[in-house]
Amino acid sequence: MNLDNEKSSKGKFFGYLICTDCDGTLTYDIGKVSEKNVRAIKYFQSEGGLFTLATGRFPNHLEMFKGQFEINAPMASLNGTLLYDTKNNKPIKTWTVSSKKCLNMIKYILEKYDIWELWINGVTSEGKFTGVGYKPSEHKKGDGSIDETFNEMPFEIFKIVVMQPENLTYIIQKDLKEKFGQEFRFDTSWANGLEIQSIDSGKGVAVKYMKENVCKNVHTTIGIGDYENDLSLLESSDIGYAVDNAIDSVKEAADRITVANTNDAIAAIIEELENNIDAKQ
Repeated sequence: MNLDNEKSSKGKFFGYLICTDCDGTLTYDIGKVSEKNVRAIKYFQSEGGLFTLATGRFPNHLEMFKGQFEINAPMASLNGTLLYDTKNNKPIKTWTVSSKKCLNMIKYILEKYDIWELWINGVTSEGKFTGVGYKPSEHKKGDGSIDETFNEMPFEIFKIVVMQPENLTYIIQKDLKEKFGQEFRFDTSWANGLEIQSIDSGKGVAVKYMKENVCKNVHTTIGIGDYENDLSLLESSDIGYAVDNAIDSVKEAADRITVANTNDAIAAIIEELENNIDAKQ
């Protein structure tokens, strides 16, 4: 992986790293990127820029974009708990959580709230991306099944996704922040989804690590997002962009607001960046 962008160091975008969320930001539908965005990404890279994804999904989600574009910097996957080299198929940096502490927290949730289901995501020692699901409706409270689920997991835990009715999402989030906020972070990624991971992790943490330790020729990071789990990305980037369809808290945290994801947001940002660079020359 051309982490320091040596091959195209003379381009106008050399030193810039764009790190974008996928759903609701880069794509206009699941796995679908507009032709204008694709052309803009390729042009940005041809002029020395680094382009990658910061997503809640596993690294193999990148396969959905095969034939459209390639990333040329590490991928911040699983909400930034896994910084991954997709060219060599190996992790660069990981931020995992204690299985025991996770189990205690999940037991608290299951005892107090009627959630739909939860997913526990991780990577095995062989490097396989995997997840284990658990639906409370299929078990009796206190039957020990959640203990068995955790005890049988053959992987380290990177993040947990809890799904429930929309009216419960923020109630659960507030409660968990107060009770477990010293060890975990709790971010919504859609109205029914609450993502749980290590307090010292996040998309922004991964991008900052990438700039300081991996892509050392980068002088400016540009983070782009639309939902709460993108806040750390925008806050940690040198320039944080919210798409126009972003929720209010993301727009408030952003340095700049661009067009909606359905209106070629990535292309608009690259065009604006180019205009600013040309104006300074």
